[in-house]
Amino acid sequence: MDTPRRASVYPRILGLVLVLLRAAAQPPPAGEARLLLEIKRAWGDPPVLAGWNATAAAALCSWPHVGCDASGRVVNLTLANANVAGAFPDAVGNLSGLTYLDVSNNSIRSVFPSALYRCASLQYLNLSQNYFGGVLPAEIGSGLAASLTTLDLDGNEFNGTIPASLSRLRNLEYLALNSNRFTGIIPAELGELASLQVLYLDNNPFNAGQLPASFKNLTNLVSLTASQCNLVGDFPNFLWSLKKLQQLYLYTNNITGDMVVDGFAARSLTEIDVSENKISGVIPEVFGGLENLTLLNLFMNNFSGEVPASIGQLPLLRILRLHTNRLNGTLPPELGKQSPGLYYVEVDYNEFTGVIPEGLCTGGNLQYLTAKSNRLNGSIPAGLANCTTLETLSLDNNQLSSDVPEALWTATQLYFVTLQGNQLTGSLPATILLNISTLRIGNNQFSGNIPAAVAALQVFTAENNRFSGAIPTSLGDGMPLLQRLSLSGNQLSGGIPRSVAKLSQLTQMDLSRNQLTGGIPAELGAMPVLSVLDLSSNKLSGNVPQALAKPQLTSLNLSSNQLSGKVPAGFATAVYDTSFLDNPGLCTAAAGSGYLTGVRSCAGGSQDGGSSGGVSHALRTGLLVAGAALLLIASAFAFFVVRDVKKRRRVAEQDDWKITPFVKDLGFGEAPILRGLTEENLVGRGGSGRVYRVAYTNRLNGRAGAVAVKQIRTAGKLDQKLEREFSSEAGILGSLRHNNIVRLLCCLSNAESKLLVYDYMDNGGLDRWLHGDALVAGGRPMARARSARREPLDWPARLGVAVGAAQGLCYMHHECEPPIVHRDVKASNILLDSEFRAKIADFGLATMLLQAGAPETMSAVAGSFGYMAPECAYTKKVSEKVDVYSFGVVLLELTTGKEANYGGEHGSLAEWARHHYQSGGSIPDATDKSIRYAGYSDDIEVVFRLGVLCTAEMPSSRPTMNDVLQILVKCSERTHQKGKTERGPEYEAAPLLSNGSGIEIEEKIDFDRIV
Repeated sequence: MDTPRRASVYPRILGLVLVLLRAAAQPPPAGEARLLLEIKRAWGDPPVLAGWNATAAAALCSWPHVGCDASGRVVNLTLANANVAGAFPDAVGNLSGLTYLDVSNNSIRSVFPSALYRCASLQYLNLSQNYFGGVLPAEIGSGLAASLTTLDLDGNEFNGTIPASLSRLRNLEYLALNSNRFTGIIPAELGELASLQVLYLDNNPFNAGQLPASFKNLTNLVSLTASQCNLVGDFPNFLWSLKKLQQLYLYTNNITGDMVVDGFAARSLTEIDVSENKISGVIPEVFGGLENLTLLNLFMNNFSGEVPASIGQLPLLRILRLHTNRLNGTLPPELGKQSPGLYYVEVDYNEFTGVIPEGLCTGGNLQYLTAKSNRLNGSIPAGLANCTTLETLSLDNNQLSSDVPEALWTATQLYFVTLQGNQLTGSLPATILLNISTLRIGNNQFSGNIPAAVAALQVFTAENNRFSGAIPTSLGDGMPLLQRLSLSGNQLSGGIPRSVAKLSQLTQMDLSRNQLTGGIPAELGAMPVLSVLDLSSNKLSGNVPQALAKPQLTSLNLSSNQLSGKVPAGFATAVYDTSFLDNPGLCTAAAGSGYLTGVRSCAGGSQDGGSSGGVSHALRTGLLVAGAALLLIASAFAFFVVRDVKKRRRVAEQDDWKITPFVKDLGFGEAPILRGLTEENLVGRGGSGRVYRVAYTNRLNGRAGAVAVKQIRTAGKLDQKLEREFSSEAGILGSLRHNNIVRLLCCLSNAESKLLVYDYMDNGGLDRWLHGDALVAGGRPMARARSARREPLDWPARLGVAVGAAQGLCYMHHECEPPIVHRDVKASNILLDSEFRAKIADFGLATMLLQAGAPETMSAVAGSFGYMAPECAYTKKVSEKVDVYSFGVVLLELTTGKEANYGGEHGSLAEWARHHYQSGGSIPDATDKSIRYAGYSDDIEVVFRLGVLCTAEMPSSRPTMNDVLQILVKCSERTHQKGKTERGPEYEAAPLLSNGSGIEIEEKIDFDRIV
């Protein structure tokens, strides 16, 4: 998203600065060199000021970062991005001729420096992107020089209210107070700054209030940004009277009412963003006459009516985002034809009818078109299908029909295509787009064969179409990337080819409701990450392969087939209770155990009620009675023999434990778990208890196993907070089934203690591999002896961990209903199994959102130092973006090897990384030494920058986990390819965080603006 360019407002000031920098004709006044050396010492003699030398005091006007006037007085100090740190030097205030001071993008920690009040000639003051804090002094307006034209305080930690005295600075042309922690309301007195051209108030947690009506007096205003300011009330229509206004940003507030444009005078507008409010009414017709308009963002409001046709004729329009309103009628038919720069159109979730405009890509720049959930009809226009710049196309849930133009499948840039829920016809070509990653075409009328090339996609869903023929035998050949495959509800025939098992990254496969025959290939059980398999409603025969019974397979449906034989014992859990319905030939060996609904017992004899094998009914009855009597006697004897033993054991093991299983047959009871809670089995400590590795012998098959047991405080009765933590973690984890989320097996509880029992992860937490003693095989921490340590994780392994953890979080945020927020994502809560697959763990602080877009109010601030998002400190209302922030810290740990609390004066790794990046620091220099020279510097830089992006201070500036995962997957593909080619000369890295990357990231994720 384009943002106001601040420097362009000040050509006169910048020209003056250049003149001052050249002026050094006269010797400097005595004492100014001494003042500069005091400033240097106050900042600890930083390298950037090495040129400030007492032996060359007479030539101070030639010192770096210093400018003098014709008389030799210091009038300019330009120390932006100089990597200086510490308190603000008081000596600055004694530079009596100072007119220009820029110390932006450093690590200065201080309250607002009163020393600046002594700078009587100051015109330009930039303290932005530092750590200034506290309240702004009430007298700031009278203390600073009346000549001040620029005051830039953005990106600091100022709090309290904005002083009304700022209105006394009548020469101010530029005022930036954004991205601080100001509260109260926006003072109406700011409307008295008649010379003001740029005003930034955005990203502050103000109290609910309206934009002051006095702002109508800011007749010289060019740029106004008041987004995320908690604005309420009717839309401030007085803004339309500001003739010079070019950029208007009021997004993410609670503004209501209609836009009334009587007396509209703001015809210089180039950018309008009022998205994410509650504005109603129609889109003003006058917007179609704004010849300089490049950006129009009205999404997520309550606009209704038709889009003015004249908007389609705006000559400079580049971005049009209208999604999630109640707009109707047709899209402007001329849209794109007269706007050669148009590249982003987003009109989803409205009530549009008619056809897709033919000329959207006339200018040859269109990259992004989404129009989901409307009532658009007709066909996909040829002009769109031939758009070679198009990267994302999403037209789900409309009424589109006819064949998809062949050109759409042969374009070179498309990366993300979703056409679900239409009436589209045609077939897929043998060769799918080279760059495409996601193709969703379900619920249409496509026909023909499934091409083997879909294995090169990441997601291919084509359910409920008319595809026929056999599944390609070469489906898994080449380098398959497919992660999700859905072909259900088609007319596919033949067998399931064994080559499907070569899809090594596939996590979900749905082939249900077809006409598939033959047996189920046992090779499917060897697929390493497959977690969901649905083969129901086919004509499959033969037995159920033993190899399918594995923990990773969390959802299985083989119902309504012609399978026969014995169901493997490994499926004897509640997870698979309804997996085998309507297969009359199947039976189970464990009669009467209550699992596997609809499956008969293999031990059952004739059920006709008559003779069987020559044994009469009377005889059988007699035998049963005798057997029952013997059983009763034996039971009584056993009761008296073992009563005392059980009593002693009950005392020793607290026999009042209640066990709640989340799988059908655990293979262990509470006794081995309780016996294993010893110091020698202790493997970790957390904020609410200890974690043990407990070994046990499976009572079903006699095999040895191990589980992780989290014990939530046992000293006395649990307080309400810990009770809530236990209920939260058990309730959420017990219902989750995902390959990248640790599986909760059961929980045990009594009046004084709570235990959570998980699958044991052999390689422990990610934190120990990055920062501490690595875990040896078996998972137990070893002494610091060098021989006990593993080698550090290499870059491919680290990136694999990042992708796996991101997949788990994506599932929680985007696939669970309602979505789940973890709230304590950190390296120690990312566990690694024996194959170093990442699994998200420890949901003690997790909570479900009531509904998308309506975050639940939390009862307390939660999280871990270094990982906690800034908003957790001042609000109890959080969203999924707190997890994005924490995950960004994990990405920074993976790339730098530093701990989350690293940073020294910067306070945390996230802040350190941001300042390092902003100051132009070398990313290779920040990279963990163990991966620095491994040949993956381009990909490491991408992930480092992504970590900075995820840890943006404002939640709205962070990407979603879907966006993050797409970048990581793309980066993983490149890393994988580099590993195969050993980084040959033909490899050329493409930028992954910029336009044209081929990654579906919304325009709001503008990396350069955020950092």
